[in-house]
Amino acid sequence: MAERWRLVVRDGAKVRRSQWDSLKRALEQLQAETAAAATRTPSAAVDLKIREFQPEDLVAMRVQLKGPQRFVPKVRCGMDVRGDGSLLPWIGGAGRKQVECKGKETAWQALRRELGVR
Repeated sequence: MAERWRLVVRDGAKVRRSQWDSLKRALEQLQAETAAAATRTPSAAVDLKIREFQPEDLVAMRVQLKGPQRFVPKVRCGMDVRGDGSLLPWIGGAGRKQVECKGKETAWQALRRELGVR
């Protein structure tokens, strides 16, 4: 049975799902989705009267990648695009851990490094 990597893109209220045959191709699609979203117009601040959320506090888009197993995937990772256009790579399922960029690394390079993919 071939590997299946599932990519879920949550962009506001819209959810798109796709499947990829390799981790490398799925990461390329993740990068394309997040790069396009990062260049959009920044979100406005949200004022709830008791607390105000700045654009850098809001998640405008979340792209999640998991696989290759279907029910209990070994790899769970993704990228959040913040309201100000910044990118936040993470790894893990419910207990997400932020992936720190080292040196002049981009968010995509940091995620690839964490997964062991070049």
